Amino acid sequence: MGKLYFKYGAMGSSKTASALMCRFNYMQKGMNVLLMKPKIDTRYKENEMVSRIGLSAPCYAFSSDENLEKFFEKENELSKIDVIIVDECQFCTKKQIEQLRNLTNKVPVLCYGLMTNFKGELFEGSKRLVEICDSLSEIKSVCECGRKATMNARFVHGLICTEGDEISIGADEKYKGMCYSCFVKEQRKAKIYEKIIKYLKILKNKGDAGNWSTDLPMDNVVLQKPFVVYDDDVKAFVDDFKEFEIKNPEKILLVGDDINALRKITMKDKDFDYMMALISYVLKLEKIKPGLLKALIEDNTLTKWLKQIKKSVDHENFE
Repeated sequence: MGKLYFKYGAMGSSKTASALMCRFNYMQKGMNVLLMKPKIDTRYKENEMVSRIGLSAPCYAFSSDENLEKFFEKENELSKIDVIIVDECQFCTKKQIEQLRNLTNKVPVLCYGLMTNFKGELFEGSKRLVEICDSLSEIKSVCECGRKATMNARFVHGLICTEGDEISIGADEKYKGMCYSCFVKEQRKAKIYEKIIKYLKILKNKGDAGNWSTDLPMDNVVLQKPFVVYDDDVKAFVDDFKEFEIKNPEKILLVGDDINALRKITMKDKDFDYMMALISYVLKLEKIKPGLLKALIEDNTLTKWLKQIKKSVDHENFE
């Protein structure tokens, strides 16, 4: 009697390569392997299993309504099967996982796939595998930060996705294995971006961002230093940005508080975090240097910074 194995890992953990190497090991010992994958995986030829490191092998692609027990029986009559290997098993239905479980009465079944979707929720097939498999093991991979990758992040136009269809076929161009900490950081980045990037058009070429004012004179009271009463667009931008403001931006920046120094900052290769710190720094300086924000808006310096934030996300250049 065989066992049902579930070998899972995040995107980029070489699951398919592991499945193909497992197939090779069985074949070396003269065993007949039934290699299968769900038909929904359309990245390569339908009846071919391909790893990104270059390994490949012919396989059978099955539909979501196919009975895997019946297919096995038919194939086993033609040539005795010693083991079943299934890749992308997360796309199997609950019923198909149970069919694979039943087949372990005859042969071992090894399933390779993702545990969770881009929202961090269990796929239907993976959930059932966790519930009824005999062996559960992780194929480990690392996040860009060096920690273990556990999340399967989906990206669209450079930003992490938190909504959409559960299944959207893709590889490195769409998905990235990440640790939970980086996953949450990317979610926050997407939230920031969506909230502030609209001001790129609103603040562009704004000739008058606000008006200078002072407190009304009072007897024996020193007049307050002049300050700017900003218009509604700028107030809205400041309010939205403050939700994500960096508390100590000067620790990130190596730049003076002179307006000309701020205007001359070279934007090339400045990343999202740097630009967020730069805007936070200006809002902090505004309290001791009133009118700084007004000047940087009216000469389109702030617009240039917002363009750089957009470029850091979608990697496109803007005039």
